[in-house]
Amino acid sequence: MKILVLSQYFTPEPITKPLEIAEALRDAGHSVHVVTGFPNYPDGKLYPGFPLRLFRRDIVAGIPVIRTWVFPSHGTSRVGRLLNYASFMVSSIAGGLLAGRFDAIYVWHPPLTIGVAAAAIAAIRRRGFVYDVLDIWPESAIATGFLRPGRLFNLLARLETFVYRRAAHIFVVTDSARANLIGKGVPHHKVTVQPPWYDDANMRQIAPSDREAVRSHEDWHGRFVVMFAGNMGVLQGLDNLLHSVQRLPRDTAITVAMVGDGMDLPRLKQLVIDLQLTGRVAFVERQPSSAMARYFAAADALFVQLRTSPVAGFSIPAKTVAYLAAGKPIVVASAGAAAEIVSKAEAGIVVPPDDADGLARALVDMSRMNSDERARMGCRGRQYFEAHFRRETILPAYIAALSRVAEGSGGRGVR
Repeated sequence: MKILVLSQYFTPEPITKPLEIAEALRDAGHSVHVVTGFPNYPDGKLYPGFPLRLFRRDIVAGIPVIRTWVFPSHGTSRVGRLLNYASFMVSSIAGGLLAGRFDAIYVWHPPLTIGVAAAAIAAIRRRGFVYDVLDIWPESAIATGFLRPGRLFNLLARLETFVYRRAAHIFVVTDSARANLIGKGVPHHKVTVQPPWYDDANMRQIAPSDREAVRSHEDWHGRFVVMFAGNMGVLQGLDNLLHSVQRLPRDTAITVAMVGDGMDLPRLKQLVIDLQLTGRVAFVERQPSSAMARYFAAADALFVQLRTSPVAGFSIPAKTVAYLAAGKPIVVASAGAAAEIVSKAEAGIVVPPDDADGLARALVDMSRMNSDERARMGCRGRQYFEAHFRRETILPAYIAALSRVAEGSGGRGVR
């Protein structure tokens, strides 16, 4: 079987799933080719060593990769983001035609425009595609403030319907997301729920010295460290976390460590200054995925936040699964899937989103909790991860779906 992997984002960008899918297909004996953009996510700046050109051929992990031209942008500019999405939509169609023969396409979404490109490539090549939907568009674009109701939203809604109709099969990560698609007319047999996975290989190699090395490097000794790791965007609503730190008792030795980057990072840094939280909030630059196991080990608790939003139940933040794998207690300030998972796992404390007072109390309670109880929370989270989010148990469903599409779709979606 020959598979084309189509994703606007790909390593070295901090989006791991497309590469993991490609590697799994390769390891199963299939031929794989990737079409992606020039790396510029999440800050909209081209990565060093990747000067922009029309096309570039790379080899990543032994897998051929075609990078196609993209307008670098991922900031607050709506025009810049639209140009970013539209440019890759167009150039990736050409990339798909350069990729040689293939039997089916795996497509990682977002943004929605990647689905339009997939439908075009599939129609030209008369092959089907499996659509892996992480965020439901255009609702997610509304939730982040990128879009407002109006003509553009209506256009994207029509494109969404078109893409779902053309896809041979669709994966989503929650039951709520599946219900949303079925409510939009997608046949129920065409949508499968598969949760995200996390590769925990690095976590299995962590030693106590790794925790101490990071804590020494970051000057966290004597502090109770609550860590947020990942993208700092509008949808995370991290103002709430900073306002909760402002409410902590002054004699509480809690440090909030924010590891990562994102379009909201400059504003959050300014808010720390405005709220006089310097010394109580530590910003750590984005780390490679191979280093994150050491940072998770250095934390005493891990933090998830999603602001109140109609789309909160449609996705599972990838960091939630990583936190469970890390075996650390988790504080969740969110409704929806992340809160449900941590509650079911009995792996931490859940508070309502956008409640700074409640979050402050939760942070204090976690810091004052008996260390054995925190360890038991982390252990329960790890057990829940083992039962539900192992890559080895989830990946076969993707390979099976691609095999079915390769054998029979002939490029037409199931209507």
